[in-house]
Amino acid sequence: MRRRQLLAALLLAPLLAVPAARAASLDELKAGGVLRVAVYRDFAPFSFIRNGELAGIDVELARAIGSKLGLSVNFMPITPADDVDGDLRNAVWKGHYLGGGTADLMLHVPFDAALAQRNGNAVLFGAYYREQLAWAGHSVPATAWQIGQQRIAVENDSLADLYLSALQAGRLRDQLQHYADPAAACAALRDGRADASFGTRSELEWQLHGSDWQLGQPQTPGLLKASWEVGMATKETLRDLAWAVGDILAELRGSGQLAAIFQRYHTSFRPADEH
Repeated sequence: MRRRQLLAALLLAPLLAVPAARAASLDELKAGGVLRVAVYRDFAPFSFIRNGELAGIDVELARAIGSKLGLSVNFMPITPADDVDGDLRNAVWKGHYLGGGTADLMLHVPFDAALAQRNGNAVLFGAYYREQLAWAGHSVPATAWQIGQQRIAVENDSLADLYLSALQAGRLRDQLQHYADPAAACAALRDGRADASFGTRSELEWQLHGSDWQLGQPQTPGLLKASWEVGMATKETLRDLAWAVGDILAELRGSGQLAAIFQRYHTSFRPADEH
C-alpha cells in the first residue's frame, strides 16, 4: 500500500533546523486565520501543477474545508519519503531535517490501524474515499491469474508493479514495462507500446479519461489489500481540528460536494465505507 511508491533515498547529511511553531488548538488556528495543509507533489489527479497553479481533488477538498472553518489555506507540497511513516514525521509532527516546519492537516493518508498505532504523534482520521488497484485495457481479466501475454505498463516500484512481478513465481516479469509515473505508463497504452496498464484506479481514470479503454478490478490472489481507505492526519495536539474536519467531511459528502470534486477530475468517487 502506498502513498505513492518508495521513491526517495535520503542523500544529504542531516542539518539542524527548527520547525516553525504551529497552533496547538483549533481556536489558535482560527485566531491565526490560516490552515496549513500538506499535499503530495506531482500526484495527479489529487495535487499537481496545472497552468502554473496547484490543482487537484485534494487541493479543492482542502480549500472547501478551509472555507467551512473560516480559514485561508496555505499548501505545503511534500515529496514522498521512504514510507508513509516518514511522510507523517516530515509533514505532521516533527518536520523535515532540511526545515520548512509542519502542516496542521495532511491529506491522502492511508487509513490503516497498524499505521496509526506506529505513529502516536499523529492522529489518523477522516477517511474520505476508497482507492483500489485497477486494470485498463481492451478487456479486463476476472483474476490476475488469467492475465495472458499482454504487454503491461506499470509505474516502477508501485504496488501494482511489485504484485505482478511476484505473481505466480514471476510469470509476468518479462511482460512488464516500467515507467517513471502513471502518465508515462498510460501514454504507452494509448500509443500501442503496451496492451494494458495496471495501477491505482484514480490515476488510470484521470490519465485515460475520454478514451474507450475498459477499466476494471481483477481479483488479486495473494494480495492482502487490493483496495484501501484514504483519509487525513493531524497532530496529536490538534484533535479538535480532526473532530471539526470530520463533521465537515460528512457535510460535504451528504451535500454531494465531495463527489462533485472527484467528478471534475474525471475520477469515480468511491466512499470510504464502500467495499
